Amino acid sequence: MIKILFFYVFTNFCIAQLQENPRNSSLSVLSTIKEKVLDPETSISNFNPAWVDSLELLLPCEGIPVPKRTMRLPNAPRNYRNGIHRGIDFFASWGTPINSVESGVVVRADHNYEEVPADFRSNMLKASAKVGTTPSDIFNNILLGKSVFIDHGFNLIPGFRVISIYAHLSHIKSSIKPGYNVKAGELIGNSGNTGMRESTLGSRAGSHLHWEMILQKGEEEIYLGRGMPNPELYNMLKRIFK
Repeated sequence: MIKILFFYVFTNFCIAQLQENPRNSSLSVLSTIKEKVLDPETSISNFNPAWVDSLELLLPCEGIPVPKRTMRLPNAPRNYRNGIHRGIDFFASWGTPINSVESGVVVRADHNYEEVPADFRSNMLKASAKVGTTPSDIFNNILLGKSVFIDHGFNLIPGFRVISIYAHLSHIKSSIKPGYNVKAGELIGNSGNTGMRESTLGSRAGSHLHWEMILQKGEEEIYLGRGMPNPELYNMLKRIFK
């Protein structure tokens, strides 16, 4: 109760700060949203399919193809991250082996992730709703659950640093640690539902792999397929994954 009360007071304090001075507020530091005017010629706010014309990736769940349903793909509406889903939900049952889509270096592996209480998770999301988007600390440390982040460097998609994210895992292979050089197709863990409401209630319902690919350039980043309509988005993803 004390933790929840503290978070409520802190959140309202941050909102007040944001209204008075949005650039220097504590809330702006937590948020993933950067309010910045960008040069339209250099901005990467709109995804260009030509960037990935030659990109080929392995499926993270062998035998489970890219889903066709729009709600499981990037750009689907959600009640977090400012209402946008940034990844692909591969509906793999609990414990399905999860593999790296390409070689790279592990930069995050949440071996010690502990599920938060259901009411705490709910209160955090309600507080985030007042902000208008889910702050990065809440999303990355709670909603993604047990996760692995892999840095694929600058060669996979020329001109961009590329990061792939594997979330809601039930288990992470012991050798998968920051600094580990992972090979394409190498086992990194198993699917689950950590970070989800069902997991906080002790259920395995809703188990799946949430997978994202983030492209970074300068101070900006964009997720794979951002803003693309269907069926163009699905067709692009189907071509990329082998």
